[in-house]
Amino acid sequence: MAGKSREQDKLNIQLLDGICILVSFFIAGWIRFGDPVGVFQSRAYVLALMLLVLSHALIFNIVDFTSDFFKRGFFIEFSNVLKMNLILILMISTVFFYFKTGSAYSRVFIAAFFFFNVWVDYIARQYFKVLLLAYYRKSGSSSKIMVITTEDRAEGIISRMKKELEWEFHVTGIAILDKDMTGSEVGGVPVIAGREDLFDAAAKAIVDEVFISLPYDSDLQLDKAIMDFENMGMTVNLSISRFYFNIREKTVRNFHGFNVLTFSMKVFDRGSLFMKRLIDIAGALVGLAMTAVITCFIAPAILIESPGPLFFSQTRVGKNGRRFKIYKFRSMYRDAEARKAALMEKNEMQGLMFKMENDPRVTKVGGFIRKTSIDELPQFLNVLKGDMSLVGTRPPTEDEFLQYEGRHKRRLTLRPGITGLWQVSGRSDIDDFEDVVRLDLQYIDNWSLAKDIKLLLKTVQVVLFRIGAK
Repeated sequence: MAGKSREQDKLNIQLLDGICILVSFFIAGWIRFGDPVGVFQSRAYVLALMLLVLSHALIFNIVDFTSDFFKRGFFIEFSNVLKMNLILILMISTVFFYFKTGSAYSRVFIAAFFFFNVWVDYIARQYFKVLLLAYYRKSGSSSKIMVITTEDRAEGIISRMKKELEWEFHVTGIAILDKDMTGSEVGGVPVIAGREDLFDAAAKAIVDEVFISLPYDSDLQLDKAIMDFENMGMTVNLSISRFYFNIREKTVRNFHGFNVLTFSMKVFDRGSLFMKRLIDIAGALVGLAMTAVITCFIAPAILIESPGPLFFSQTRVGKNGRRFKIYKFRSMYRDAEARKAALMEKNEMQGLMFKMENDPRVTKVGGFIRKTSIDELPQFLNVLKGDMSLVGTRPPTEDEFLQYEGRHKRRLTLRPGITGLWQVSGRSDIDDFEDVVRLDLQYIDNWSLAKDIKLLLKTVQVVLFRIGAK
């Protein structure tokens, strides 16, 4: 582990240990005083808890307790936890001795705390490894990797990547450039492309990052290939273990045991993305509460005018090709999708989107909830689930996505949003899909939390005054 991944692992383990300290403190309080909450009523014990947390943070940042965390066996992990607690005991005892405050604390409490903290922390770490390696890595939240290499290298690369036990990455596909192996597997990973359909396969598959390992005499034009992948919104990792070339360097890091140069059109700060997700969760909870109230008033009107389901769901394409079900209040008649083909010649949008003023499929109630954006409210559920964000780009339908050129996919670099730059820029006045792409890429390339907040505030203004909605 190295770079950002190494720092993230260290932070995760430190937070996990902190939670275990709190749990062990509760247990020790229950054993000694018969009341796990009562111990927090004592100022001395509250100060002791603060001292434990601060001492742990200090030790954790001085001594390396995270090296090869996911590779460590049961015995080595237990030894690691025991060493951490022994150092913690020594530090706490030194503080108590220096300030002569040891008599204020129960020896039974202290002994119980350290005994349980060893076992609670050890068990928690084991389950934490299982959670990340067995579940998170295969979930939609992990970074999906496409390996681009040759037949003779493929098996060794996949084997080495699996041994590295990286929880943030999951290899989902391989492209073999020197032989047609599409449809076969290497080390349990499917071969999804060859030399001829490399970029087309990458554009259609769920790919967050690309790992390239090729020999010196490969005929792939790396400058162009890297640029094409970047234009799709993907991060490119080039192995330099046996390869050298003269091209701009962005980031050097360790990637599944390989030294690579990493190229990306936009590098997002993890801390800012984490804050964006917290804002999404908070906003989604408030939005769902508001949706529950509005549903009581809008549901009867929708169902009386057009009997059928209250909600409309449709498969959309999200971050880097992830499929999900989007939810809205139904604003059209039940046969709307079947009638769409007959209306395509009246499409007012140039490119890969459909838009039609006075669409005959829209009900009267549907027209009202569209103008007021009430139909979008159920999407707060998508935000809470993590499929969408409060602010982002418009999620395309599968039909639209399958017609994308490679450069269009970069607009899916971030999670799609309920609102975004093009929605507050007079969306009904935009009649060219390329303008939508331009605005979406402008949002992605200049993204910041401050800009998200500005767009949210502007969205409120647009909704209240019905700007750009028809």
